[in-house]
Amino acid sequence: MSEFNPRSTKSLIGLALGWVFSLALLIGPYIALTTYGAPPWGVYTYWLLMLTYLMAAYVIDASPDTSNLGIGGTMINNPFSYEDDYNRAALKVALFLWPGKVVWWTLGRSWRVIRGD
Repeated sequence: MSEFNPRSTKSLIGLALGWVFSLALLIGPYIALTTYGAPPWGVYTYWLLMLTYLMAAYVIDASPDTSNLGIGGTMINNPFSYEDDYNRAALKVALFLWPGKVVWWTLGRSWRVIRGD
């Protein structure tokens, strides 16, 4: 993966797409909650859960060994090995946290553009 260059058009397009995705992830459910008349505690609960999710995405680094996901590199369970069970669980956690990592990537890259790095 190439390094981020704030002067590159390709990097800035990726950053703009990251912002679109991040705003859709954060504000889309909020608009749905407020449009359909959710009580205030529901909106507060949403923001608390979203903050918790983003913190978990920042802190947790689930890196599965993708060469050991099951029999023959597939997702089929190997009954003689428990390591593939852990790797499949780590893969599911990584896929679940991926949208939060995109939000953090967008914030970090935006900070680099603002600072002029």
